[in-house]
This record gives sequence, C-alpha cells and structure tokens, in this order.
Amino acid sequence: MYNNKKLILILILCISLVFIMLSGCSTQDKPTDTGQQNNETETTPNGTDSSGKPVTEIKKGVIVTGEALDVKEDANTKYKETITIAPSLVFTSMDVQNEPGGTAKSVFLMVFNTLVDYDTMKDEYIPGLAESWKQISDTVWEFKLRQGVKFHDGTEFTAKDVKFTIDRGKEMGASKSRFASISEVEIIDDYTVNLILFSPDNDIVYKLSEPNTVMLSANAFETLDENEANQVGTGPYMYKEWVQGDYLSLIRFDDYWGGTPKTKEIVIRSIPEASSRLIALQTGEIDICVDPPVIDLHYVAEDENLVLWQIPSSNIRHISVNMEVEPFTNKLVRQALMYAVDREALLALVYEGNATPHYGVMHPMSEFYIEADTPEYNPEKAKSLLAEAGYPDGFKTTIYCSAGTVQKAVATVMQAQLAEIGIEAEIQSLETATFNAGVAHGGTFPLAVDGWGGHTIGPDNALRTYFHSKGSSNRSNINDEYVDKLIDEAIAEKDYEKRKSLYAELQQYLIDNANWIPLAIEQINVGMNVNVQGFELPHGLFHHWYNLYIVEE
Repeated sequence: MYNNKKLILILILCISLVFIMLSGCSTQDKPTDTGQQNNETETTPNGTDSSGKPVTEIKKGVIVTGEALDVKEDANTKYKETITIAPSLVFTSMDVQNEPGGTAKSVFLMVFNTLVDYDTMKDEYIPGLAESWKQISDTVWEFKLRQGVKFHDGTEFTAKDVKFTIDRGKEMGASKSRFASISEVEIIDDYTVNLILFSPDNDIVYKLSEPNTVMLSANAFETLDENEANQVGTGPYMYKEWVQGDYLSLIRFDDYWGGTPKTKEIVIRSIPEASSRLIALQTGEIDICVDPPVIDLHYVAEDENLVLWQIPSSNIRHISVNMEVEPFTNKLVRQALMYAVDREALLALVYEGNATPHYGVMHPMSEFYIEADTPEYNPEKAKSLLAEAGYPDGFKTTIYCSAGTVQKAVATVMQAQLAEIGIEAEIQSLETATFNAGVAHGGTFPLAVDGWGGHTIGPDNALRTYFHSKGSSNRSNINDEYVDKLIDEAIAEKDYEKRKSLYAELQQYLIDNANWIPLAIEQINVGMNVNVQGFELPHGLFHHWYNLYIVEE
C-alpha cells in the first residue's frame, strides 16, 4: 500500500511529467484534433483497430496500424524528390569512427557501407561491400570484396581501403572495440583481404555490420582534411548540407553500386520535442516521425493519412553510475540505488505501457541472456545500505540526461524515487552532443540517464563496449580485472556451454556491482505518411532509411 508521503510524491511527479511532455508545445501546438476521445486505440493483431484501420503483426512483436497506399510503378513512374524524417535524437557529428549517437549511425548507413549488411526484414546477415567471407582458421577470416564499387569522389573501393579503415579504426573511440580483436589486415589482392585476429572472435561477422565499421576512403584521408574525408563514402546518399541544430540534407549518389535511389534527397530534421514532431507529421511538414509522444500514439493510429509502426527496441534504458565520483565509489551506495528503483511506477508514468521492466545488463534477445538475481524495489533496504555506507541522512547529487522527452521524464521519476531514500538529486538536461561528451569514458557525471542498444551485433559487443575497462562506451568508468578477464575469455571460448556459463557469471557479477541500473526495454514507435514506401525495420537502434520513396504519379 502507498503511504501518504509516497502519494504526495507521485502527485508532484505526475504534475512534473505533464509539463515535460507538453514542453515545446504551445497552446496552439496541440496535436491536430481527429474528433476522437483522448484515449488509447484498441488494437487486435491481424484485425482492425477501433477506427477500422487494419492492424497487422508482420513479425513477432512488430505491430503496424494502417498500411501504405497500394501503388503501381513502371518505367514512367515519377517519385517525390524529397522525403523528410524527424528522428528522436538530433544528428550530432560526421566523425564516423568516433560518434556513438544512434541518429548519426543511421545516417552513416546511408552515406557509407559496411563489409557485412543485415536484412532487418528477413533477419539475416547478407553481403555488403564483402561479397563473401569464410573462416580459414580459428584466427583468420577471408573476405572477398565487391568489385566495381565507387566512392563519392569517383575513386574505386579496394582492399587498401579496408586495411586503412580498420587500422585507423583501432585507435578511434567508437570503432576501436569493434576492431579490437583484429591484429592485422593482410591484403591478398585488390579484392581479397584476410583479417588476422589476436585470438578467436566468435562475433567478428556481427561487428562488421555495425555503423562505426563502415568503409572509409584511404585516398580521401590522404588528400583531404579529416572533416571532408569523413564525408566520402560508397553509400546511396552523399552529404549535401548540414545546418547544426536545424537539418541535415543528403543527396542521392547516381553511381551507387546497388542502383540509383528513387528519392533524390532525404532531409533529417532536428525537432527534439516529441510533441512538436507529431504536429509536424500531422501537418505534412515531415513524412516520418520517430517516437511521437507515447500518450499521443492514438492520434497516429486513428488518422487515415498516417501509419503507425510499433517495434520492440534493442534499447535498454538504464542509469549509468560513475564509479570514480563520490559517493558512488562505494559499492553499498550503488546497491542502495538498485533498491530505490520502482520500475513499475517508472513504466506507468513515462511509457504508458509502451515498454517492459528490465532487470539485467543484457537484452533478452541474446541467447546468452540470464534472469539475474536483481534487487527488487525496497526503499527501506536502500536506506539501510546508505546508513551502513555512512550516509544515514542521504546526500546531494546530480542526474544528467540528454534533451529528449523520454530521457527528461526518466530523470524526473528517478529524482522523485531517490528523494524517498534521502538522496537530493538535481537534474541537468543537456543537448545530445554535450551529453555524449560528458558521459564518455573518463567523464565526471555522477549519474546519467542512458540507453544502450548494441545487443544486435553479438554478446561481446553488448558487454565489452560498456563494461570492459577499455570499452568505447565505458560510461561508469569501471576498471575491474575480473570483468575484463571474463569478457576476454568468453569471446574466445569455442565451447558453447562454457561460453554461456562465462556470460552468466559476468551478468550476475555486474548486477551485484551496481554500476549499471537497468530500468526498461523501450519500444520504437514510428509514425509516417501513408504515401511512404520502402520502410524497413531498424537494426536495433540503427534505422534503415535508404530505400524510402513516395510515388507522385
């Protein structure tokens, strides 16, 4: 039962969340009135919703309300020149091998190509710039490269570019963990390379599909400055114009090896507030809206001019706890935070049911996931641990988050829940680029509302990136020899059951260490105009936007 104090806290929290969800939306900026009551649309998989629109479960957990217009195409078909997309996070950098942001990575997949691609609609790895690959020995992989591929500057893609990309990437922040197991790139001929590994890497093929591993032009980096060189790819689109904080424009590459795209230009708009993105979709200002407000999804579902995709996400929303900032150097304090989290209240207040509570450091999509013994909500136990750690009256700290609507809402809930155990937390909401820089390895943010969706490219990436002392996103600044040892042993272990046991031990150890506080597995909601064709499911948090088009006539 809720006591009076908790009821008051929840009331204050609900009022705060209303203001967060409506921020950036003036009295004129309410979602377009559809004539429906403000409640959730009832849907039945493979049936219809309450407004009569078709509802289809196209694959496990993926629910589509509405459907794209049925169009006919022939040699005379004309296509709309520009498609405009508003993602939930802004585009922050063209620095391919250093930028960790999900929107930037989605753009990288349009401007560049990886050696290995992933078909999200068929759930299979397919050839990218590598036509084929095979394992020669435990530590040698052969890759046969696609011939006739041109970079945007007209030069040809060859084995030289593969070697340059990997050699450079091993020293860069976001790509180094993907290439860490590669000792040498051996050029056999212009279109064949051998990747020689330090030790066996069971996940190497998965890693080579990740956006930070896209192939760069050696010639561009030899002849241009770094900023310009980072814009030369082999992908279906080229950079045209970037106005920071406003939009990014991409123009099609007519000599793309995979065929000329149907859409001439794709524009990525910066609209941080979810409510404003929804309004832009309803008014036709944009064609695709990523993550409209969860409380307003029914507006998309009920609008005959829109289609709603609801997609299980790979993203685990969590709190990163900085082990190098007092008092979080103390394990008892970190464990107290674990007991302070009421996940059910968080989901009800922030996600309106469009997420599931989570209790682990890996995603259930992984075959190596275990249901760890994670502390349940117990504020009295949390207070006891704080007292044992020397903080009977709590302490003051700061929770950092990016400017996204969900991130700010999660921070607000956490602020209230920490207050229940005597911790007074200030919230600092920052622009995405500033936030990413502040939470990077070596940063000083004590607590950060964070998200990690790198579970789609194998268990090693899922755990090494965040928890290895040399991980590219080691945001809790963990430096634990035992953790490093388990991660390094697991990636090289050929015996499946032994590898599974190593990952199980590691997951429980990390939960007990409490430098990562799991909160929820989120859902990706995408609203789009019914005219949009060619939409593909994202690969984790990385969207596949390069085949989008709209038929005009």
